[in-house]
Amino acid sequence: MAARRHVLAAPHLLLLLARMATAEWTGLLGLPFESDKPVEQRAMHCQMGYITGLQVRRGRNSKDDTDFYDFKLKCGSRWGPWSGMSFDETASAKEEKSFECPMKMHMTGLEVKQGRKEIGDVDTYDFKLQCSGVWQDFLGLSFSNEKQVAHKECPAGMMAWGWRAYRGFVKKNDRDYYEFDLNCKTAESSAAAVRRAPSLKDIGLPQNVFVWSAKDVARWVTSLGLAEHAAAFESNKLQGDVIFLLLESHLTDMGMKKIGDRLYFMEVLTQLHDATNAWSRAIGQGLSSTRTLPNLQRAGLPTEVISWSAKEVASFLRAIGLGEWQELIMKHRIQGDVMFSLNEENLSEMGMSRIGDRLFLVDCLQSLYEELTTWKKKQEAKIRTTVPALPGAGGSDPYREHARNQAAAQGYSSQAAAGSGYAAGSVHGRAGGGTASAAGYGGGGQQASGGQQASALLKQLLAQGYSMQEVMALAQSNPKLMA
Repeated sequence: MAARRHVLAAPHLLLLLARMATAEWTGLLGLPFESDKPVEQRAMHCQMGYITGLQVRRGRNSKDDTDFYDFKLKCGSRWGPWSGMSFDETASAKEEKSFECPMKMHMTGLEVKQGRKEIGDVDTYDFKLQCSGVWQDFLGLSFSNEKQVAHKECPAGMMAWGWRAYRGFVKKNDRDYYEFDLNCKTAESSAAAVRRAPSLKDIGLPQNVFVWSAKDVARWVTSLGLAEHAAAFESNKLQGDVIFLLLESHLTDMGMKKIGDRLYFMEVLTQLHDATNAWSRAIGQGLSSTRTLPNLQRAGLPTEVISWSAKEVASFLRAIGLGEWQELIMKHRIQGDVMFSLNEENLSEMGMSRIGDRLFLVDCLQSLYEELTTWKKKQEAKIRTTVPALPGAGGSDPYREHARNQAAAQGYSSQAAAGSGYAAGSVHGRAGGGTASAAGYGGGGQQASGGQQASALLKQLLAQGYSMQEVMALAQSNPKLMA
């Protein structure tokens, strides 16, 4: 008596599994399905989150012309185990393929094509995911002679979180059949459907983003589901200390053409920025990069930054690790009196092709300028507290105010930017002399007394760290200090 064949059309199979089916199941795809044997079934669900990827392994036993497939789901950022579908580990031909939804999108549909090569009784399948409503490419498994294509999609507003696979076998002509069903559900809350930045611990990156290398940044970009763009981040030398300076226009320049990819990246970058700030506050300390502004004196650079020649500006680039671009500085005659006006557009026009290098240089110049400005304000405050102590001071004195402003205006020094504080150079020459002229003081002993006090004050200024240039500015702008 011939073996009874189980022909499992979709309605029959749904009735068979009625207890397990719910309204959330999409229903079978509609591929041809028969079996002489009991149907093998495997179900998988994401305990947390939704399906974001699929891995398939294929094996073939050429002795009995049997084709095997097994499946693995990625839930959120983690791969689950194999489903346990029958698989011949000793199969002579094996392959594995996987696909992950880009940018941590969620799976919303599945398409499967079935093929059959009669010579050798080879049954083949290939798979395509729909991610957030967009159909992707097939996995690329070995495939021949397409016979049928079928697909199902989750209802609007729902995402796949479960998967069922069925396997049947018909001995005549050694036919292997597979069929599939998706389980879809809505997000428990709107937050559950939002794609978030991956855990830095899970991908082996330090919490201090500012110390990330370009390779670290590329690894983080890959973890976002944007692996196709990781190489562009690395080649542009985008390190952790500059990625928070990125704009959407930079992403376009690096080849990120899809608007959704760019918007997603900028959103996750904001999440990373907020998380980094929160961690900094939690540990009670500021975060810094491994790259810092150099000590200008150790770098052999003059402390009067505004007087730098193009050659000295080029030396500054070498000191911050951008020596390969120094010829551009020389070629375009960038001197100290204009270098603070440089912007990223200028640098790009000059030929500085790497986005990371441009962002870093502009950031260094901004930091240097801020340090100089801070130092200038401190010097102005010192002058304002010192000058009123001059002999004969009383009421308004326009000479004194002019002296303050002139001395402060000439007081730019880059020592503060070097992180070592301001230190005056060696004092040489004459500043006001040892005696004072009688001009402007009246006569007699008051003149000598005033001169001695002025001389003492000038010596005090020098001792406090004011440069000769500053002292001369004070002396020349106030007759009471002239000797």
